[in-house]
Amino acid sequence: MTAGIIAEFNPLHKGHEALIKFAKKNSGACVVVLSSNFTQRGSPSIIDKFFRALAAVKAGADLVIELPFLFACSAGQDFARGGVDLLAKTNFITHIAFGMEDPSFNFKALLNFQSREDYKNFLRRELDLGASFTKAHALAFEKIFPGSKDFLTRPNNLLGLSYLNEIEKNNLKILPLILKREGPFKSKDIRENLFAPDALLSMPEYSREILSQASRAGRISNEKNLWPLLQNIFIRSSANDLKKIYGVDEGIENLFLKHWKKSSSLEDFIGRCVCARYTRAHIRRRLIYILLGLERFEMIGALRNGVPYARVLAFNSTGRKILKDHSKNSPIKFITSLSRVDSPLEKFFARVEFQASQLYELLVKNPNMTREVNTVLQF
Repeated sequence: MTAGIIAEFNPLHKGHEALIKFAKKNSGACVVVLSSNFTQRGSPSIIDKFFRALAAVKAGADLVIELPFLFACSAGQDFARGGVDLLAKTNFITHIAFGMEDPSFNFKALLNFQSREDYKNFLRRELDLGASFTKAHALAFEKIFPGSKDFLTRPNNLLGLSYLNEIEKNNLKILPLILKREGPFKSKDIRENLFAPDALLSMPEYSREILSQASRAGRISNEKNLWPLLQNIFIRSSANDLKKIYGVDEGIENLFLKHWKKSSSLEDFIGRCVCARYTRAHIRRRLIYILLGLERFEMIGALRNGVPYARVLAFNSTGRKILKDHSKNSPIKFITSLSRVDSPLEKFFARVEFQASQLYELLVKNPNMTREVNTVLQF
């Protein structure tokens, strides 16, 4: 048996370590599908995917596979869809392990509700009233299943439910291993107080050392560096130019063009654009799509087809054996380099991955434009 975990580890803290140990205890081996250099919230990861893959293996993961940018830097449903799709396509994952704030809640009653017409009508009504999708989603469920709103406003509950929805919808034979999230461990708190004593104490010693190593190497990302790049695009872009980009719709392009000249920084700009309809994460993701020039129709087609390859970032001896014994039976190929792609879909995913990594390199003090090409960690 082999358990899969879908994660960002941004950075890896003791709660993440507990989840990996829990997965291995209940299955025997652990495969992590790790987000690439930009996160679900649309921000660059504090340290790059290779440092985070190293931390995952130190924590006990046997094999680390990349969740491509196109799914990693997406809203929760697409993030979950890409992660579960990749786990399923390996053809050797028997379980999926994740944490929930409220695992005792009767969440199974919520599965597949999104296909119901009454849910769709309630959702549409809340969106028309100006709610963000996450809030509208929770309110629509509350109408149908009283008591679910609080459950669905907790991020790990919502993400876990998304994993289970994907498994149910696609009739996958992957069983859930659910760990109750406990303790004060939050990646957000660590990122906001990087190297503060309390933040460091919430991380295992090896994770602290990896963070220090990245810092000494000038490899801590600085999101503020995105601002002049965005200003340059806004200077030369019209609303129609921005509307060609995936996810830039419903008038958000006008909001961007209205506020950028008045803004003194990226955070100032995002703060001016946040409203009931658009969360910070929603805005951040669209800014990254704009920077990468990701056009609407290309993205829709690519996301519809799912993850086309399994890119290995790191493995230990157990992971090496898993690859040797099972990779040939997978419907997708396992690669260690983006240069190994063949089909048009694979090439599109690889091109976007490479461009996203090049953008990431502009956000660190000591960029390494070749780091993306052939790096794979073996232990």
